[in-house]
Amino acid sequence: MKKGVKEESKEVGFVTVLNIIAGIIIAVFCLINLTSGLFLSGILFLILAVFIFLPQKILRFNKWLKLLIGVVGFFVLLFILGLQVPSQEPEFVNYNLNEEFIIIYNNINFSMIVHNATKEEVILVDGEERTTNGVFILVHGSVTNLGTIPTDFGFSSGLSDNQNKSYATLYFNFDSGAMQPNLEKDFIDIFEIPTDVTGLKYIVTDKTNIFRKIELGF
Repeated sequence: MKKGVKEESKEVGFVTVLNIIAGIIIAVFCLINLTSGLFLSGILFLILAVFIFLPQKILRFNKWLKLLIGVVGFFVLLFILGLQVPSQEPEFVNYNLNEEFIIIYNNINFSMIVHNATKEEVILVDGEERTTNGVFILVHGSVTNLGTIPTDFGFSSGLSDNQNKSYATLYFNFDSGAMQPNLEKDFIDIFEIPTDVTGLKYIVTDKTNIFRKIELGF
């Protein structure tokens, strides 16, 4: 008889440990969601963690049943969270030359316009003449700070062709220093590419995962 009591107490202790581990895991997910700004899922994880940690004398559930509810609830919340998380695939938006679009830097909106692009065989870089076996593409554009305070500015750019080949910036000509509100500044983005490339598109990106594509006309 005493042996049966000992086995039962061991089983109860084992289930209690499993409930504690499950509660800790759920509580960690609760903190991760709350600190990431996912308040709804964070609160749901919190409710589930409280359910797991409530003493049996308050919540009259069999410990195995409580553990099962906690595990099933945990995976259901993970599934719901997966549906809420936005897709990380980039979004491509097409623009024309001289068409304004918005990019974001340091949580401030900037207006950008790509005016035109030219082909050159010789360019000046820091006062020195530079030649190429291919061709230089000079993308001319302007940027305006739409915010209310001076701020630094930056963005990522590149070229792509009709064969989906990518080309990186060779030289970027833009005034250094903070951009003042509502003040337009010009820039020149210079690329070096083979002479036979066609279907060029200027690609502009920021931290929003949106790729702005501007057809350059050659």
